[in-house]
Amino acid sequence: MFRILALCLLFSAASLQAQEAVPEGPLYYTIEPDIITNYHNSGQTLGYIRVTVDLMLESADKMPLVEQHIPLLRDALNSLLAEQDQQEIRSLALREQLAAKGLQRLNDLLLAETGETPIRRLLFTKFLYQ
Repeated sequence: MFRILALCLLFSAASLQAQEAVPEGPLYYTIEPDIITNYHNSGQTLGYIRVTVDLMLESADKMPLVEQHIPLLRDALNSLLAEQDQQEIRSLALREQLAAKGLQRLNDLLLAETGETPIRRLLFTKFLYQ
């Protein structure tokens, strides 16, 4: 009788751990370290920008796919930010458009590399410029 009870508890614990290991729904992935680059400031000077980017993924099973391609994604975001000018960087309204452009660019790259578009949203959780 004790063995049956012990086996039931063991299977219950294993089932609970399996449920905890894979969260359902969207999952957030923070690109680390922050992305730091220069952008075109007024005149001949360059501005400095530092952003923290969080990616909302469709599901937890997409995490390995995104992690595998982080160097490609970081480069794409770095290039996108460097292409902007002072007005685009400093405008709150244009910042949302910049996030949408980044989302599109990252999903296009991942679609070309993997055949999937796992990123649902791109969020700038820190956005510092000088």
